[in-house]
Amino acid sequence: MGRRAAGLIALAVVVVATGATLALVASSWRYHDLWCFYHGGEAVLRGVDPYDPSTWLALTDDPTRFAPTRIVKAPCPGAFGYPYWSALAFAPLALVPYDIAAGAWGALLIAGVIGGIALAARATGAPPPLVTVFTLGSLPLLQVLVFGQLTGMLLPFVGLSLLPPAVRAGASVGLLALKPQLVAIFGTALTAKALRCGDLRFVAGVVGSVGVLVVASLAVLPSWPLEWAREILTNRVEIARPMPTAWGLSLLLFGDAAWGAAQVALLVGLVLFVARGREVDGVAFGAIVLAISLFAAPYVGGYDQLFLVVPWAVVLAAAARSAPRRRRVLLGAMLAVAILGPWALVVSRGGSDTLNAFVPALTALLVTVVQPRRALAAEARTPATPPLPV
Repeated sequence: MGRRAAGLIALAVVVVATGATLALVASSWRYHDLWCFYHGGEAVLRGVDPYDPSTWLALTDDPTRFAPTRIVKAPCPGAFGYPYWSALAFAPLALVPYDIAAGAWGALLIAGVIGGIALAARATGAPPPLVTVFTLGSLPLLQVLVFGQLTGMLLPFVGLSLLPPAVRAGASVGLLALKPQLVAIFGTALTAKALRCGDLRFVAGVVGSVGVLVVASLAVLPSWPLEWAREILTNRVEIARPMPTAWGLSLLLFGDAAWGAAQVALLVGLVLFVARGREVDGVAFGAIVLAISLFAAPYVGGYDQLFLVVPWAVVLAAAARSAPRRRRVLLGAMLAVAILGPWALVVSRGGSDTLNAFVPALTALLVTVVQPRRALAAEARTPATPPLPV
């Protein structure tokens, strides 16, 4: 057995053991998001409708949340909050008892975070140790692990969406639709850019993967789109109010979520202004759009900001290429935006992370600022002119 194979086996053992330990520490996420995902898969296996409120309540209500000393709120209010294709994706996990599924899910989360960090570094050229340190210190990572959130497992697809080959990149964008609120703007922007550049392979990857999800879900439950729309336009609106998005921030600061549109417009305007005269390549474009997506989407939790690992990696790559003084400035800015700021805001507000809507907004601006000026980029691409013979 070669060293590489032995190393991969050892890593797999560590990931599985760590995942099982994580699930044990988190009490199998019984009162959090994995409980909802698992029972979405169970609804598929039982052939019942997860968007029917009474059916969903019967599936997800857990009597153990009523204890003599405390009552835990219902972990999955309303109905299943995701497209039916997400329920289909969780059906294999629901084949085993919940506690076993939680251990497997823990391993998948750890593997997803490790793979996501590696792919972010590869896509951006950032030093992997630096990306790892900033990820491990971030609040979203802790939130993903505490809540058992799907974002951790989806993180590798963000990196893959910015790496060749184009078909795989497009398919990765399509698979991010397992959590569609995170990919609606990001995926649309990348697909539009691919169409404008004539990159039909990327478009084929997106259309193919999304097409499989749509066809499979409609074949099993044709009525789900309207039922899901009813859920997100009713119960999910209330749940989204305190979330760290432009809309949650507007509600907190101005008492009216409608001001969120103005904040999104302001951010886009600032990014376009700062981008003038700069060379923004495909990876940087994707990173900027991703950060804007996390600010602009109405239903994005603090754990979903783990996707910012990729935009942060763009800034870290620029810092690694910079002169010492500029490197210190960029690393200081990253430390404030990615780690110190989010933690300080949560602690100062007693656990509320609504103000962390500033994190993706500032990240989008940081990624834009570190892009080289066009004249400097042209000089970097032009080989030095040899001296004239004397």
